[in-house]
Amino acid sequence: MHVGRSYRLLDFAVWSRRGALYVLIVSLVAVAAYSLPPLAGFSIPWPIVAVLGTSVALVAGFKNGQVLQRSSDALQAFAQIAAISRLLATLSCDFLDKEAARRVILRHLAWLTALRYSLRRPMPWETVSQGANRAFRRRYYQIQEDLTTLPQALAPLLGAEADAIAARPQPALALLQLQGEEINALLKQSAIPTQVYSELMKLLRDCHDQQARCDRIKNTPYPRQYAVVSAIFVVIFATLLPFGVVPTFAAMGGSGGVLGTVMLWLSVPFSVLIGWMYFALDLVGESTSNPFEGNANDVPISQISRDLEIELRARLGDTELPAALPPVHGIAT
Repeated sequence: MHVGRSYRLLDFAVWSRRGALYVLIVSLVAVAAYSLPPLAGFSIPWPIVAVLGTSVALVAGFKNGQVLQRSSDALQAFAQIAAISRLLATLSCDFLDKEAARRVILRHLAWLTALRYSLRRPMPWETVSQGANRAFRRRYYQIQEDLTTLPQALAPLLGAEADAIAARPQPALALLQLQGEEINALLKQSAIPTQVYSELMKLLRDCHDQQARCDRIKNTPYPRQYAVVSAIFVVIFATLLPFGVVPTFAAMGGSGGVLGTVMLWLSVPFSVLIGWMYFALDLVGESTSNPFEGNANDVPISQISRDLEIELRARLGDTELPAALPPVHGIAT
């Protein structure tokens, strides 16, 4: 997630350059078709282009609105997880003995670690592996889940159990199951009051709910039919746009001559600018539609998890805490 003032225009232009290059090529073809026989004077009526542009803008706006809702839901889920984590730490430290509190809190942090690794796994419809996103990521930031394996990340929290848990088909669910068994054992040993037991089980249920919420977002893409329609409409509009812009600029050049030639070629940068805006709008929506994959616009689950780990382990009295994950080039991961 970008937490700086804004993206730099140059960085944004480089990231979205493919759309501009496409419109540039089509614009040159349109100029050639308008100027050279046998298609001299070929054009598309401007009202058709304007109506198509309006339709594409409406489709792109609908898509981006839905994408923003997905991103907001993902951020709210992790905000709720943060609240659950702090309440769990408070109950554990206040009502459990030190060893039991340490086990419960570290296992909860292990669950959070396993959850974020699950949310970072690649899916076929995601855009993180696309050339522009991959190049931007390589240049400006790194994802923690790419630097260490799940067993390595779990080892400081679970010790010898880390490899066995990481090998389970669903490590996060396995850890919630173990957490439930621990809480039940504490009740049977009369190590916690019944009311505290009830609160801990409610928090465990909330963990299940938020994991299911995150999994729904991760495992369900933005409807492909709408994504494809939006992309196709943008390409159609960008293809027809120069054939409407070129004759308009040619008419502004009058009867020809030097002014006519200059105006004819001025249509190229204007077509590129307008077409790039539509491509960039669609690209921003598509790259934001999967809020856990690790793009620059995604929910910073690594940073949230690390901040919670530092806070909860400090509650346990640990002094050797992991380093925080500050934003790099304005991007929190």
